[in-house]
Amino acid sequence: MHRDLKPENFILVDKDPDNVQIKTIDFGLSKICNQTQHGRIERMNTKVGTPYYISPDVLSGSYDKSCDLWSAGCILYIMLVGYPPFNGDDDQEIINSVREGKLIFDEDWANISKDAIDLIKKLVTKPERRLSAEETLKHKWFKKFSESNDKEVGT
Repeated sequence: MHRDLKPENFILVDKDPDNVQIKTIDFGLSKICNQTQHGRIERMNTKVGTPYYISPDVLSGSYDKSCDLWSAGCILYIMLVGYPPFNGDDDQEIINSVREGKLIFDEDWANISKDAIDLIKKLVTKPERRLSAEETLKHKWFKKFSESNDKEVGT
């Protein structure tokens, strides 16, 4: 798991609009997920990350790889409306807002698709309800883009 996903940790590799390539960087806080003897993924307890993107389960000190999906949901929120879902005047206020975990979809979301909002709600939620990476890629919001791309290239 990366444990510090944020926009600054993605780079554009190729500017060709027909071959956009993005890479994730800065694996300084990443950790390999091991399985326990019971077949479950080992839980982590080190509180690491960046306040705007950190999940409440990381803050509580008991989390797994799904913390990266929370971060992905926060990134998507920012990409769609230009500001983070959890805010504050300083890191502590941001962290308190993250712990509260209340997503707000105000008038700025009027022109954002219901599917995008649904995806964010399913990522920025409690770990037991949070989508996995595979489920996220199968979400109807992503399917719309893959279907439209298929039509554009004629497949």
